[in-house]
Amino acid sequence: MQQIMCDKLKVEDPVFKIAFYMTGSYAKVLRHCPRLLPEVEAVSVCPNWQSFQESKKETKFSSVNYIYEGLNEIFLNVDVVEFCEKYASINLYEVLQVDKTHFKKKTGEYQLRYICAIGSRLEEIFIRIRSEYIFFPIIETVDAMLAYRMAPLFGIKPIVYGHARFANLSFFSESHREILPSYAKYLNITKKTHEWASQFHENYKKNPGPFNYTPKLTENEACYDFGEATTAYHRLLRNIWLKLGVERHNQMISLWIRFQVHFEKIFVPIRNFLFKLIEVYKIKPLPVPTGDYDFFPLHFSPESSINVPAPYYIDQTRVVDRILLERQHNRSLVLKEHPAMFGFRDGGFYDSLIRRPFVQFVHRTTPSYQLIKNANTVYSVTGTPCLEAFFFGVNWVQFGENFLSDWKRSREKDGLSVSPVEFIGTVREASSDFVLYSPGRSPFYDRILFSKSNLQKMCDHLRFHLKQDENNVSLARHDE
Repeated sequence: MQQIMCDKLKVEDPVFKIAFYMTGSYAKVLRHCPRLLPEVEAVSVCPNWQSFQESKKETKFSSVNYIYEGLNEIFLNVDVVEFCEKYASINLYEVLQVDKTHFKKKTGEYQLRYICAIGSRLEEIFIRIRSEYIFFPIIETVDAMLAYRMAPLFGIKPIVYGHARFANLSFFSESHREILPSYAKYLNITKKTHEWASQFHENYKKNPGPFNYTPKLTENEACYDFGEATTAYHRLLRNIWLKLGVERHNQMISLWIRFQVHFEKIFVPIRNFLFKLIEVYKIKPLPVPTGDYDFFPLHFSPESSINVPAPYYIDQTRVVDRILLERQHNRSLVLKEHPAMFGFRDGGFYDSLIRRPFVQFVHRTTPSYQLIKNANTVYSVTGTPCLEAFFFGVNWVQFGENFLSDWKRSREKDGLSVSPVEFIGTVREASSDFVLYSPGRSPFYDRILFSKSNLQKMCDHLRFHLKQDENNVSLARHDE
């Protein structure tokens, strides 16, 4: 019935108006959405030149809005004090903490002027487009975070992509904290889903290990075009042109970062070798304790899953101190370095940690799932270790928020039971098996991402989210 209604609707008489925040390379994916959502009036909000050019390829966007248009002049003339007072309800320092390294190298005064200039431009765009929703494929930049915070002030509801990594499922949420949508609590877990969740949990307990995030590729799957039309030389000239002109203040344009990504395979063995030296001569890991111990696996840093929902814990020594100060016993606190951080942290970081009483490192090759399974308590900020501990029936404490901690708190507040099977089932009912990530990883991943079936599933689930959001409003009013 829903599909028949969608087919009969005219584009000029849309059900919803959605602004798509075309973050970087995600624009190559999102520009296909207007044609797959004919009942929706789609507009694009483009935070860089690349997404602006991608958006112009799609004629179904009713408007294309380029944030950096006129930004140089706005940057010079923006009244910082006035903007800060006007948007006092938004913590601009929190917004700026989302940045990983690009803007932090600038002075605090520059960062504040920049974010106020971006906010002034977003204000113009939001007033003009008057959309009901704004869709974010990811929030990991200061401009996206500010747009997320400002949108509700203009009556625009955020929709943020979330990834249930443990089962490789995707969902949409109102929150940037990667928590389940608020309507998830009202979804009924069917018998089929309950059986699937039970089987998933049993399989994981029998065969523990890292969660498999690799999506599946169907052979001979029809795909949208995702080829790169420009050369590296062309991109270099384009970036120089942008930095000298319209995107003068876009610190995200960095040729050095592009170089690092391109030559990552060369750097990784070197960094691994350097970490082995640090591990042997500085960290000096100890065997896993034979008695009780607590476990905190160090996080990758900088990481948007921490920078966005829990910026206070970007400095992970704060996590260790909080664990040591708040726990009730004097057990060893076992630490293990994140594999992706080998050779990235300076020696002073490890010196600081091993000087703390009760703290010890284990060897980098020690399987994390074994440490989790045998620990008394597992600690994390927003990572999957707490999820694994939950599945094993091990105590866990999470300092940041994500879909697990939020679901648990909501269930306990409502006086409902909390079990892995119920959690897995709820996630399954609120999700779908599409994928959304930044293109360009590899031809294999791009074929999956740009497959017509994948993008159709994503748009179908967006319809589902919009429908459930409507129902949720009425159910929330009923609960009140």
